[in-house]
Amino acid sequence: MPIQIIWGNDLNASNKFIQKIIDQKVSKTWGEINISFLNGDEENQINKALDEILTPPLGDGSRVVVLKNNPMFTNKNEELRIKFEKVYRNIPSNTYFILQNTKKPDTRLKSTKFVQNLIKKNLVIETSFCLPDIWDYEGQKRYLEATSNAMNIHLDKGAAELIINSVGNDSFKLMSELAKAKIYLSASSKNKELVLKSNDVEKIFNDHQSNIFKVTDHLLQKNISESLKEIDFLLKKGEPALRLNAGLISQIRMHTIVKLLNKSGEQDISKICKIANISNPRRFFFIIKKVKNTSSDFLINLMSNLLDIDSSLKKGNNPINVFIENLVNLS
Repeated sequence: MPIQIIWGNDLNASNKFIQKIIDQKVSKTWGEINISFLNGDEENQINKALDEILTPPLGDGSRVVVLKNNPMFTNKNEELRIKFEKVYRNIPSNTYFILQNTKKPDTRLKSTKFVQNLIKKNLVIETSFCLPDIWDYEGQKRYLEATSNAMNIHLDKGAAELIINSVGNDSFKLMSELAKAKIYLSASSKNKELVLKSNDVEKIFNDHQSNIFKVTDHLLQKNISESLKEIDFLLKKGEPALRLNAGLISQIRMHTIVKLLNKSGEQDISKICKIANISNPRRFFFIIKKVKNTSSDFLINLMSNLLDIDSSLKKGNNPINVFIENLVNLS
């Protein structure tokens, strides 16, 4: 009765993991009959999955039933929970039930508590594949280093930042670009150790990746010229100017509130997070580091200028000119 719960936002890694199980367990001859991919967004497909897992595989090998967007451990559904508890004991030993969702199982739900007991008894295996948050540079760097090490690629000083700037936290693109880099380094290097240097990254990695978080970082560092370059890049890629500015207002508001409350002596992190609308308390510590050398006055002026940009954009003025006129005086 092998039940596998997979969760996390790294869909590329999740899908590779699922495919590995299929390759190992399902006979290629009988694969078309013994592999089912079903969608948990549709009730009839959930019921179909719970029916199919009771059916032994045909021919050689095992059966694999994959329920993507599995709602069983993220949404309260007593009828579904009761049905799962009834059928799980009768799953054939050579049928694999894979329950996948981007969200982490909700520990408050009875269904999750039930499956946690099965995990303790080794009747269910739980695996997570999570990408670092896009604002978590250090987390992205650790993820990048772990991925490159797994591919036997050593990153030279400065290479990590260039790669993150190119691919962001897109794991599929990262793997693809690193694979390309490995071929390049293997062909051009005489040494067994493959070292990816900054100039190699500039040759191999294609795209320049930008986002609101990168613009925000430049603004907080008072690096206005770089922030305007990133803004111009995003606008040319088709990012709506009002949406871009709304995102910047949201980010700068968050950083300003954290700075002001922390400066006032407020020590209740949960209270600060609630006021600043920070969903992940861990992010509070990243924000504190970023605003450490940024004055409250600068943040307030920046916030005021972003609100002026919003007003000017709504009047139909040229977006890049509006950003330049309202941000250049902050440098």
